Amino acid sequence: MRKQERWNKIVDIIYERNEVNVMDLTVLLKSSESTIRRDLNQMAELNIINRQHGGAILNTQQSSELPMKIKLNSNQSDKKEIARIAARQIKDNQMIYLDAGSSTYEMIDFITAKNITVVTIGIPHIIKLGENKINTIVLGGHLHWSTEAITGNQTLNQIRNLYFDIAFLGVNGIHKQIGLTTSNEQEAFVKSEAIKQSQKTFILADESKFDRLNPVKFADLEETVIITNKDTKDIIKYNIINK
Repeated sequence: MRKQERWNKIVDIIYERNEVNVMDLTVLLKSSESTIRRDLNQMAELNIINRQHGGAILNTQQSSELPMKIKLNSNQSDKKEIARIAARQIKDNQMIYLDAGSSTYEMIDFITAKNITVVTIGIPHIIKLGENKINTIVLGGHLHWSTEAITGNQTLNQIRNLYFDIAFLGVNGIHKQIGLTTSNEQEAFVKSEAIKQSQKTFILADESKFDRLNPVKFADLEETVIITNKDTKDIIKYNIINK
């Protein structure tokens, strides 16, 4: 099991139990004690969890979502292929909303449409958009350090005054019954508002995001089109395996 998968599962387990010990995690994740201890120490350094004697609890002062610098290095080949398909949806002269997150970040190098304007809340995205000489509007608000995203009431007010041809959003969990969820309430509000202000919304999601449920729902499945590498024909309209 890769580190990204272990970390996601550790967060899920702590959500269910409120706290967890090292020995339980070794059994549940079929990993060595040294691996689990190393994972917990690294997660504590990134403020995802708080270490306690023999185990860990969730850091309630931080989002349970993995930091951007970790996500950029996970599932890279899947994300790049999803990003390539997503970028092809953009046409010349369009107004685009680009969400924070690693999959939307990967999109930028694949954009070939001309005379577009991209609106974003993603801090790393700003630099990449500049490198690609894409006209960019950066929304103001509160910086959420872990996900490197700008959120808050100021962000929402600005989005309400803008209209997008297409929005591209990231997601933490896709559940057939519940819909699209994320781990942070403020980011969920921004995602929901971006959907309302867009003619069409695409969700970028690698296989790890399916059958997951995070604390905050931001949309129903039918409000968006999902671009993914997972073969789930009952709930998606794009599947890059067939492209």
